[in-house]
Amino acid sequence: MFGAKALIMKLLSMSLPLLLLTTVTAGNLPVWPTDFRWSSAGRVPGYDCIIVLELADPHTWTDNYLCWRSGTENPGIRWQSWGPISGMRCTRILETADPHTWADNYLCVPHNSPYQFSWSSAGAIPGKSCLQWIETADPNTWADNFLCADSQLNQREAVFPEDFWFHSAGPLHGYDCLRILETADPHTWHDNFFCWRQSVKDPGMRWSSAGPIAGMRCTRILETADPHTWADNYLCVPHSSKLHFHWSSAGPIRGRRCLQWLETADPNTWSDNFL
Repeated sequence: MFGAKALIMKLLSMSLPLLLLTTVTAGNLPVWPTDFRWSSAGRVPGYDCIIVLELADPHTWTDNYLCWRSGTENPGIRWQSWGPISGMRCTRILETADPHTWADNYLCVPHNSPYQFSWSSAGAIPGKSCLQWIETADPNTWADNFLCADSQLNQREAVFPEDFWFHSAGPLHGYDCLRILETADPHTWHDNFFCWRQSVKDPGMRWSSAGPIAGMRCTRILETADPHTWADNYLCVPHSSKLHFHWSSAGPIRGRRCLQWLETADPNTWSDNFL
């Protein structure tokens, strides 16, 4: 059954005009919940959608979609009806009263996604903004099912440096993080992250180790004493961002508020680098 479900879902996904993302890299993401819609009767005009399908359920789940407003960036949301997707952060979508193998259905997002979804099969979750998932043709109590997350409507802009943190030992709990990686550098850069509080708006930052990113405002992150190709590393933000970064590899910049980027395992003078 697993193989049949996987094959059919693969064929279905090939017919959908979606880019399946494993990272979120843009700053114009749809806002939860206002830019999202649920439909149990096909795609919604003006929205991009993913199909939400449990093949074993006979109650017209072939036309159910989770959608987000067209013109916003693809949030990288994926659906799988045979367990969580490896390499993604997944939320189980379960209706315990439904006998049609819903125990292995998951909605997944990239690990750096700002959407921290929660699921309830018994009404909306207090304190969160929820979107009802209703399939009126399904008799198995689908009238009280909700996908919930913290509302992004009232989130404030991230303040630098108070809302940010550089961490050289993996992502931080309570923060969303951007990996800072120079693959040519052997000094444990694989676990370095630039992070911001989950309670603030996603600043839409991106990292490039291969030159500035087209269409964004970029700051070069350079340690001249490091021989491992740091000359083409850039931290980028959308042009609309209120964050105007400067970089120093020789201590904090006088008159500016700075955050140290420290990799203690790197011997190439990373102890005096500041954003």
